[in-house]
Amino acid sequence: MLADWLRRPGAALPGEALLDRRAADFLALAARLVAPLADTEIGRLRAEAAAALAAGRFADADKALAQAELDAIGGSTDLSALPLARRLLVGENRADRAAVSFLRTAPDAYREAAGRYGEASALIGLADVERSRSVALAQATALMRISEDFGARDGHDAAVAVLRRLLEGLDSLAETVAFAGAQDALATALEGLADIADEGDLRVEALACCRTGLEDLRREEAPLLWHALKVRFGRLAVTLGEAREDDALLEEAVAALATVLAVWDRSRDEARWLEAEHLISRARAALGSRRNDLALLERAFNGFNRVAKAVDRAREPLRWAELQDQMGGVLAAMGERYSESVVLEEAIAAFAAALEERTREKVPLLWATSSANQALATMRLAERHKDPALAKQALTQIAVAIEAMRSAGFTANAMAFQRRLAATAALAQAAAQPARRS
Repeated sequence: MLADWLRRPGAALPGEALLDRRAADFLALAARLVAPLADTEIGRLRAEAAAALAAGRFADADKALAQAELDAIGGSTDLSALPLARRLLVGENRADRAAVSFLRTAPDAYREAAGRYGEASALIGLADVERSRSVALAQATALMRISEDFGARDGHDAAVAVLRRLLEGLDSLAETVAFAGAQDALATALEGLADIADEGDLRVEALACCRTGLEDLRREEAPLLWHALKVRFGRLAVTLGEAREDDALLEEAVAALATVLAVWDRSRDEARWLEAEHLISRARAALGSRRNDLALLERAFNGFNRVAKAVDRAREPLRWAELQDQMGGVLAAMGERYSESVVLEEAIAAFAAALEERTREKVPLLWATSSANQALATMRLAERHKDPALAKQALTQIAVAIEAMRSAGFTANAMAFQRRLAATAALAQAAAQPARRS
């Protein structure tokens, strides 16, 4: 399954998420192939395909399924004239041939799979409308994986086109779950495209898809889909709200994520719970910092801390470091309101912890970001203590961080921190004044 991946020049070892997906795809297909059928001969051919699949002979598995497909057609030259049950059987075999193609981890194999899923959806058609739509979603997933696994945008672009066509035939009231599922898939493709193309408008469109999908969907109709849409809505709203300093979007994110967390069984899906808790903490941190709202900041810190305690630092060092940086940011904002210096000192320590994993060699931008954040907190501490030496140290540290951003090609980030540095000029001047003796 991974041979094509590993043969690529300079290919990195597959990540855990990719391995999990491949295993799930294989097991699902293997289970379908051995499911009992009334047609003995087609059942025999599918069992033959299952045996070939287990032996890693994907071409032989496809050949057996192609023969099963021909047997189901039975020599007919007009597939539309086939009985619905037979037409459904033809379409299911074509969908399983698509799944065989999809097991190979290569762009061309994904494209072949997407083409076959599209054919299967058309073949099934009115024989089972719900199943036809499910196969169309599988086609979109195969296309999205081209971009997710190999980095090109063409997969997401093609998936968006497939999903828009699918939505044209859906009614949000009469087919609420199917409509919401297609909106969720479209939001996924648009969000993925935005990550590659860095186009903010795509995230706005993805957010609108989530909002539309949730309008008529009740949690009891499809709990997993409802949760997924709520969390995706929250993630997009937080990302856009932070970038645009849009309090209304951040408040929407908090409201959406709070409704999810209120009914979440953490033990059922720990990973999704952690994502929702992390996102709501980000939104509260952004709102609390701009409004100088200590209650929001404290809730944000507690949320980040809960997530950090659940993250295995050895397995996910950069995720752990991100949380340390975010806790440092919250503590720095809280330190401006507290007269005691201990909160600023804790912020500086949190940034130092992040820098243990965010090294300049491994992640230069993240290193520079945490280093600059630590320097800004140090500047405030220097002003608090009227310590010119500490202020000079902080200024030097932030200047080094900004130059590192520029050198690594992150000019926009450097300019953002340059503006923040300019805003602290008064702090530097205050710190340079020695403390008065009584």
